[in-house]
Amino acid sequence: MLCRLAGFTALLLVVAGASGCGGGFIPVEGVMTLDGTAVQGATVTFVPAEGNPGQAISGFTDASGHFAMTTGGKPGAPAGNYKVVVIKTETATGGGGPIKPGDPEYLEKMKKGMPKPGAGPLRPGAFTPKSLLPAVYARSDTTPLTQKVPPDGPIKLELKLK
Repeated sequence: MLCRLAGFTALLLVVAGASGCGGGFIPVEGVMTLDGTAVQGATVTFVPAEGNPGQAISGFTDASGHFAMTTGGKPGAPAGNYKVVVIKTETATGGGGPIKPGDPEYLEKMKKGMPKPGAGPLRPGAFTPKSLLPAVYARSDTTPLTQKVPPDGPIKLELKLK
């Protein structure tokens, strides 16, 4: 009987841990710089280092480079190890910042550059957002940035041009 009770208790602990009691989201905030200068208007994405990508874990940097991560629209991120992907692209108006879905100027410029159905590939000169950060940070398979949640202290993402 004691063995069954111990086994049941162990099973309960495993299930409770897997379900992430209390939502399982841990507040995650930090600051991002490029060669010591705050980066405004970048998208920061945490990609699980192992396994299924799951829900999007992302944040946006403000004028001081500060970001706060959200998961599925809820503040924070689940515990784990992550690769950090950072993207900042030029908008249709030429400025930097996240591309917002439905931005009329961006959509109009994209339409002008898109081929008609069956016409083949994009024409030269079609609008393609230009990356404003080193390309190494834009993909989970090339980024050197990693982050553990919960963090050991304040998060400082320090990007380098080279």
